[in-house]
Amino acid sequence: MFRVNVSENKSNYSQRKTQFIHIQKGQYGENKIDWTCTCNVHSLVMAAIYAGWVFPQSDYAREPDGLANYIVNKCIEPDNWYKEKMPKLWENWYEGDPKAYSPLEIHAVLAHYFNEYIGATNADKFLENASIKDIINQIYKNGIGVPTSVKWANLVGHIICLVGFECESEAKLNKWLNNEIEKCPIIKIIFDDPWGKYVESVDSYDGTKSGNDCEISFDTFLNCVKPNNSKLFKYAHILNKPASFV
Repeated sequence: MFRVNVSENKSNYSQRKTQFIHIQKGQYGENKIDWTCTCNVHSLVMAAIYAGWVFPQSDYAREPDGLANYIVNKCIEPDNWYKEKMPKLWENWYEGDPKAYSPLEIHAVLAHYFNEYIGATNADKFLENASIKDIINQIYKNGIGVPTSVKWANLVGHIICLVGFECESEAKLNKWLNNEIEKCPIIKIIFDDPWGKYVESVDSYDGTKSGNDCEISFDTFLNCVKPNNSKLFKYAHILNKPASFV
């Protein structure tokens, strides 16, 4: 067996420790952002830290809270990227619709403001159609985790950080990546989950345990990572390493 884990010996972040809370009030009601809505910033921050990015100082001790605070405050400003690119979605959130998507919950908005916050235009690029081989290459060859969306355990939407995999052998992995063999040799996918420990066998979470280095079968990855059941493409935040990182 051959195993890769870009987050090995690194601590993961739990969204259950979130300090950031925001209530957006408007003519449609109240939209609340609390710990249950912050898997996004936590997974993106994990991938960024594993890749070597250093976050700016903020009023919060934890990087995910600082990023969440920055994004929300930017999206309250009269002229902002969320409002410009997705006016109806922004209006629903800004006016307090309890069912509206906050700016943290939209991948493109998350990526845009992450880049702005970190001070690098191309630090993160969100793709709706990243090939599975590109995702594996990002982990294997570039050594960078991949935040992505999943649908499981009765969560309407959830973001995790893919950090590794286990496969039959490195030789077979390279042959598959180079299109020399058709059968994918990957057996397991490894990920860090800010919600807690995901238990694949019962499709549920143990929130009392860390979500560090959770594992699922490759079939579950294909079925549950969005777009669900796609064997070709997946949602993915593709990060670069900082230019000075060695």
